[in-house]
This record gives sequence, C-alpha cells and structure tokens, in this order.
Amino acid sequence: MVSSDTARLGIIRRSREPTKPPIIRYRDVRDPICTYLADAGRAVNPLNAAERMFEQRSGDPSVSALKQDDARQCIEVLRAVRGMANQLGAFDFEAAPVRQSKLNIGGVEVSVRADLLVMGRGRGEDQIGTAILRMTQDDAATDEARAKRREMGLCVATLARMHLDQNLATNRTPTNRLCMSIDLQHGEVFTAPNSNTRRMNDITAACQTIAALWETA
Repeated sequence: MVSSDTARLGIIRRSREPTKPPIIRYRDVRDPICTYLADAGRAVNPLNAAERMFEQRSGDPSVSALKQDDARQCIEVLRAVRGMANQLGAFDFEAAPVRQSKLNIGGVEVSVRADLLVMGRGRGEDQIGTAILRMTQDDAATDEARAKRREMGLCVATLARMHLDQNLATNRTPTNRLCMSIDLQHGEVFTAPNSNTRRMNDITAACQTIAALWETA
C-alpha cells in the first residue's frame, strides 16, 4: 500500500517463495501486553514479569545474538506500553478469539489477526472494534517517513475493521472509532477514519494486483 510499483513486485516475489526467519520478532512480548491491556485494573504484573524474563534472556550466552537483541527490543516495547497508559486508558479492551480466519480481499488471503477486541458504547448502542499491535523499529525521522508510517497505521486500522466485519461475528455494532492500530514504539493510536471508502477500495485494488501478478512477478 505504501510502496512503489517496483518495490511491490519485489514484495510479491519474496512472498511467493518465503524463507523461514531465524526468529519471529516480538513474538513473546505480545501476550503479556494483551493480558495487561485486557485487565480492567491494568495491573502491571504481566509487564514486570515479562521484562524480568527478557532481561535474563538478553544476557544469556546460551541463546543467539539475534534472540538477545530481540529481548532488548521487547523491553523497549514494554516500557513504551507503560508510557501510553493515559492514551490507552480510555479504551476497554478484551481478549480476542484464539482462532481467527484469514481475511479474503480481492482473491487474496490476508493474514490479519486482532490482538484485542475493543468495547464501547455510543449512540445508545453497544459497540465493538478491534486492536492490532504494531511494533516497528523505524525512527520516522523525516516528514516523508512520518507520513508513510501514518498511512501504514491507517491502513492497518482499516484492515482491522474489514477483519471485524468479515471474520468476527458479534451482536454489537462495529464502529470505526474502535478499530485501531496501536504503534507502540512511537506512542500513537491510529483509528479507522470515518470516511474510509477510498482506503478500502485501494486495499482491494492492491490485493487484486497481487492476485493478477502472483504467477508472473
């Protein structure tokens, strides 16, 4: 969505013949963050326990240098979550279903997973959204980089809304304001815009392009 045409071809090629990564970045930090946010009292015990575990791993000579570095990055994420306490305090999070189907857009299966459900009330009705945790290391030092990161956040929030509509049945009313991408390192929450038709159409068009180029890219 935010890449040039040439870069998109490279992305498709790498996705068609993926290599197994040595580790999955931030995998072990996601659960304690979700446990913390889904707790109505926001007890910090899960964050503290996770930080102690990562501190031990970061200095453990028996694990790879990559895992040690990942542990240090996870500690930064945990501290970033604490720094967003006021920002996230307005939201009522609940655990998301363990089993979630992939999102089908334009003939392409998109791996979108809601980390948390977001509950709220508005216009006299019970409402619901989904939250996706984003963990990235870019520093967004330039205006162009910041604009790109913002667009990525809005795209993820839009995918969260599309995933809710397609795969997460509920008796509550889905609403854009509760569908969000939480950019932890940068301390920002991006919610799906109310006027989101263009972005949804752009996402669908991008997936249709992937489907058309999959065999030939």
